[in-house]
Amino acid sequence: MTREKLPDRREALNFKVVHPGTEDHHKPTWYDVALGFPPGGASPKEVFISCNKLTTNLDVAGRDVATLISIALQHGAAVEELAAAMTRDDVGKPQGAAGAVLDAVLAEGGR
Repeated sequence: MTREKLPDRREALNFKVVHPGTEDHHKPTWYDVALGFPPGGASPKEVFISCNKLTTNLDVAGRDVATLISIALQHGAAVEELAAAMTRDDVGKPQGAAGAVLDAVLAEGGR
């Protein structure tokens, strides 16, 4: 399947996600997430992630994860399929930024 071309301007949904394992820290690591939707689209086709700890490895990893998720979505991958493929602990909690972001997208209902 070819990659879906998105318009330059599109609807977006913004929210925050705490990086797994930092929830109980005095200053947890969190990500600002923006989902981009095609006109009239119910499913996101683009993800932007930035970390509150700019220029750190977590920030770079978040941006790279966003790029990979976006490319997968634009090639027709389902958010559910991507989320199910992420590393999880024995109770199903995501262990990395990608899983946490994808779970948050599902919790938001894709909207």
